[in-house]
Amino acid sequence: MADVRRKDIDQEDTPRSRGGRRRPLWILIGLLAAFVVYAYAFETTDVSLDKISDETRQEQLFRVIRALGQPDLLTYESTETAVDIDYMMPCPPEGFTPQAVSGPFSVSVDPTCADARSEVVVMGSGLNANEEVKIFFVPPNGIELRLDTLRTDSNGSFEVTVRLPNRPDDQAQTIRVVTTQDAGSIFSPVYVEDEDGDLVRSPRWSQNAVETLDKIIETIFLALLATTAGTLIAVPLSFFAAKNLMRDVRIPPLQLGLAIIGVPVGIAVGLIATNAVRTLVEDLPDSALLHGGLTIALAYAAVRLLRVAVPLPGEQRSRTIRVLAQIVVGLLILLAGQTLARFAVIGGAWAAENLGAFDFLGEFVATNGDILAAAFGVAAALAGAVVFGLLGSKLGYQVAGRMAPSARGVIAVTLTAAAGALVALGVGQAIGWLYQIENSQTTVVIPAIVGALIGAAVGVIGVRRGQLGAGLGVYYTSRTIFNTLRSIEPLVMVIVFVIWVGLGPFAGALALGLHTVAALTKLYSEQVESINPGPVEAVRATGATRLQTVVYGVVPQIVAPYISFTMYRWDINVRMSTIIGFGGGGGIGFLLQQNIGLLNYRAAAAQMLAIAIVVASMDYISSRLRERYT
Repeated sequence: MADVRRKDIDQEDTPRSRGGRRRPLWILIGLLAAFVVYAYAFETTDVSLDKISDETRQEQLFRVIRALGQPDLLTYESTETAVDIDYMMPCPPEGFTPQAVSGPFSVSVDPTCADARSEVVVMGSGLNANEEVKIFFVPPNGIELRLDTLRTDSNGSFEVTVRLPNRPDDQAQTIRVVTTQDAGSIFSPVYVEDEDGDLVRSPRWSQNAVETLDKIIETIFLALLATTAGTLIAVPLSFFAAKNLMRDVRIPPLQLGLAIIGVPVGIAVGLIATNAVRTLVEDLPDSALLHGGLTIALAYAAVRLLRVAVPLPGEQRSRTIRVLAQIVVGLLILLAGQTLARFAVIGGAWAAENLGAFDFLGEFVATNGDILAAAFGVAAALAGAVVFGLLGSKLGYQVAGRMAPSARGVIAVTLTAAAGALVALGVGQAIGWLYQIENSQTTVVIPAIVGALIGAAVGVIGVRRGQLGAGLGVYYTSRTIFNTLRSIEPLVMVIVFVIWVGLGPFAGALALGLHTVAALTKLYSEQVESINPGPVEAVRATGATRLQTVVYGVVPQIVAPYISFTMYRWDINVRMSTIIGFGGGGGIGFLLQQNIGLLNYRAAAAQMLAIAIVVASMDYISSRLRERYT
């Protein structure tokens, strides 16, 4: 009975057995669906072997491939040899026999005379293999009419059928065969006279090769500047885009509202201070010695006063004195930065005028002076934002500790509403500028009301929870910005920068630098997110601040991968710079685009060869550095 029951159970129609019977049907349906999808894909992409087998297209393809296989790198001084044979057109009544042809090679024409527009066969022998041959018809007026151009076979011979022009004449005319010989070879160059009678080396680098070398060097340094600038910006930003670091950043709503309100105030203060200091420095005499001395004196004073602003452990300083000292140190640093920038501009201009062939060094120093002046302005604005944001947060802590919970909640909601209105107002102004909206109700009133409502709602949530995840807000905001920038191709970016700064490598460097910031920030932040949490927890357990935790717990784990990512990005930028040249971003891509547009494939082949060599070299160097530091 047990065996019969087991047999009945085995034969039971279970869901698994039904699924097994249906599996071939699903496989068949999947194959049919794939067939339909790929059939439509072929239709959409216009796949057809008729185009591949078309003889005209094949001939064009072979011509381009042969041109790409012969990069224009060398130029030869050449000599021409011409052999003339008399020819009658039309044939005289008594017939015509040309005189024997004397020359370095033999030429014959069959027939020896013919009517106008007839086809004749021109033959030659005794030439070099694969030598270029040009055939001309020369009437009595001496003007050469080209009939054909060809190359000899492996035996140094040729045979070609040409059509005579419509130039009948009773006098003997001429069929001329001209060959061109290159002087010298790669392994045995010679010196010959050019058209001006000067001795020149043959072969020598062609003009295209010289331009290619110049542009590939420009490309390498374009990519270097973009990578350097992008790395310097991406490294600090990557910590804000790392979720494991920002997840724990929480702040009460009252402090958050005051911190957000303090940020634009700090930016305004930083910009005002920068403009005031810059005006003061520009009013000084244009003396490099004066500005250099002031830079040293101001830097020395800032270092000395720093001991008062940031006392060592065990030293006692009044809070008021420390705050005043910190403000003075900040102003001294800003003033020293502007005098240093002015010193670089003046000294660089003097050096550019007096260094002769090395004038680019002076121009480099002067340009960096301008960059330094602008950078100190940006740094002052950012420093002001950070300082006033921290002051607002600290003020919030002090105020919150002296209030009843109900009053603290009301003030927190009010401040977050004000902060939301302030942020929305900035967004509204940006949208109004972008779309040229002049209606203040659309760009001011509505954004402020909507922002205040959102801020109040966030404040209510924060009051109920006690704290808000400000770190996650920063994380998602930064991630969204960087992903948006990364989704825009550098070729599109360079079009915008070309309009801003003009055609050339500077526009390309700006486009690649911006894209590098977005790409490296993503790679860096993901590396931070994958670190071992043990060292970080150990540093936190010692009571370290958040900055100390990052410096001692995070940075040692990311140095090697950061170097690897940076080198890899330089490699990418070298390859990308060949593309942004199509948009006017300078580099070898600009030259490549010109030659392709002119169908000059031999010249384009030289640029592609240079790109391949540089990319392969960069790959080798970056791999060795990764092996060394990872």
